[in-house]
Amino acid sequence: MDLLFTPAKLGTCELKNRIVRSATNEHLSDAKGQVTPLWADTLIELAKNEVGLVITGHFCVDKKQRADAGQPVLDETTDESLLRRACDGVHRCGGKLFFQLSHSGIKGVESVNGTPPKHPEDFTLEELDRLVAQFAFAAKKCKESGADGVQVHNAHGYLLSNFLNPEENLRTDEYGGSLENRFRLIERILRAVREACGAEFPMIVKADSNGCGDLPALLRLYERCGVDGVEVSGIDFNRRAGQKTPFYLDALKAAREGIGIPLFPVGGVFSRGTAEEILAQGFPLVSMSRALICEPDFAAKLKSGAQDESKCLACNGCYTIYRKRFVRCVQHKDEIEQFKTIPW
Repeated sequence: MDLLFTPAKLGTCELKNRIVRSATNEHLSDAKGQVTPLWADTLIELAKNEVGLVITGHFCVDKKQRADAGQPVLDETTDESLLRRACDGVHRCGGKLFFQLSHSGIKGVESVNGTPPKHPEDFTLEELDRLVAQFAFAAKKCKESGADGVQVHNAHGYLLSNFLNPEENLRTDEYGGSLENRFRLIERILRAVREACGAEFPMIVKADSNGCGDLPALLRLYERCGVDGVEVSGIDFNRRAGQKTPFYLDALKAAREGIGIPLFPVGGVFSRGTAEEILAQGFPLVSMSRALICEPDFAAKLKSGAQDESKCLACNGCYTIYRKRFVRCVQHKDEIEQFKTIPW
């Protein structure tokens, strides 16, 4: 059988194949950050079409620090029935569902939140304690709703990426300076999530390959914290329009020596050949996003042999097209009627 469609594992989670839908902002919450039925159905559609592991778009653990008007919040106000709807639907299709948890940091939008974005140095020690508790609470709610695991977002210029980046973390206390210090908040969050959800509940992270200055050392720190896997991206992921080769594969290959936890890159995967190349290099999973925005059934087409190449143009138009008309890809012709009900 094609290796792409053989089983794999992340921690205790058994995956039916090696295809991962990387966390992708669905832009399908309401004005208060509550997810919608269309959000759940979007995830279920991916699992129905042979995506083995679906990772949700990023949920903000603090409703006052969202990255955009369509970003959902995961806190005590979240409607758990819609979380369960997504989990149950993905499971019925044979897939697994991880929730990505995040804080927007310097990418917070004041016009959405009514408060300015927060830089690492803006947090008091008491606010950092609260932040750790917010991540743990959100992770526990995911578990209680039927999720198969969580991913803690450490990439793409959001808060935990800001803490790791020496150019963005200007703190002079125990949370700034050395990589060990800049990692201190992340370690506290990861250990709090473990305590809240138990050792058997899978916990992975998304990390920048090029944001902390020392990727091998960063991977060792994640391994020390007992994460079940690291998906590796980069701070410049959204500036690679037109690139159809793996973005960070070489950086990850150079950094993985001696690391025992599963590692897998994301970015630039648009074909069976590229997916097979990643697996042939010894990485256990293939993670993709834009190909699945363009064609939610792309994995099913790969499995059936109907298609080997994604129709995605790698144009990055999906970052803005939904604000102009009610579609997710510039190539989509039919408007999504339900999309029009989203108030933003």
